[in-house]
Amino acid sequence: MGLGPDGELRYPSHHELPGKTEGAGEFQCYDQNMLSFLKQHAEASGNPLWGLGGPHDAPSYHQSPFSSGFFNDGASWESTYGDFFLSWYSNQLIAHGDRLLSLASSTFGDSGLTIYGRIPLMHSWYGTRSHPSELTAGFYNTANKDGYDPVAQMFAKNSCKMIVPGMDLSDAKQPKENHSSPELLLAQIMAACRKHEVKVSGQNSSESGVPGGFEQIKKNLSGDNVLDLFTYYRMGASFFSPEHFPSFTEFVRSLKQPELHSDDLPTEEEGAESTVLSHESSVSMQAA
Repeated sequence: MGLGPDGELRYPSHHELPGKTEGAGEFQCYDQNMLSFLKQHAEASGNPLWGLGGPHDAPSYHQSPFSSGFFNDGASWESTYGDFFLSWYSNQLIAHGDRLLSLASSTFGDSGLTIYGRIPLMHSWYGTRSHPSELTAGFYNTANKDGYDPVAQMFAKNSCKMIVPGMDLSDAKQPKENHSSPELLLAQIMAACRKHEVKVSGQNSSESGVPGGFEQIKKNLSGDNVLDLFTYYRMGASFFSPEHFPSFTEFVRSLKQPELHSDDLPTEEEGAESTVLSHESSVSMQAA
């Protein structure tokens, strides 16, 4: 079920600029409807002045989160106003996801279809206390608050599985300047899903593969991060390149093969072309 930009449950708070350090992102609360909702919420909370607009001291899309005051330690995000705004902003996103997933669940719940919703892996600035990229995307996740517990709870309520990208990303391969940690963020999301018994389907994030990406996927397919399903995503031209495809075939051969029923075994002609492999879970291959 598509939930937002790129199908993910998030606000369109970031613009992609290859080769540049990802900025803080920008809060998406300035259109007529969001301003109206914010005004109503502020008035109902007894603080009408807080509903006149979004944070005045937050950076824009590609600026460093610390180029203005909002995300600094001890600044607006940690104030009473910051908690008011970030709670409202996040709850709007979760309510949006709940409406769509509940509709999908009520429509397809008796059909035998499996319903999935995708969340992003906003790992830039995860090593800071304020987690700017996650906050602007709509996840109220900071050093003081777990923003993924209510998201997992919403998925569980609607009996939906969660798609999580970034299974090929490791902390060691991230730029130091934006305090990124895909591994710690993934562990936090998986812990929230285990708590609420939400099954997770993993995906890779890189189109052409990243150094050590296959080993990182194998790591995430075992241990505490056992997945219900893993999809190797974005099989474009670079996927079949001499630099990438041999490594991919080696990766697939290193995974455990599940036992197949005799009716599911490929014919001699199909054998070389259709194989389902797993490492404590199933693996599918998806072109996109």
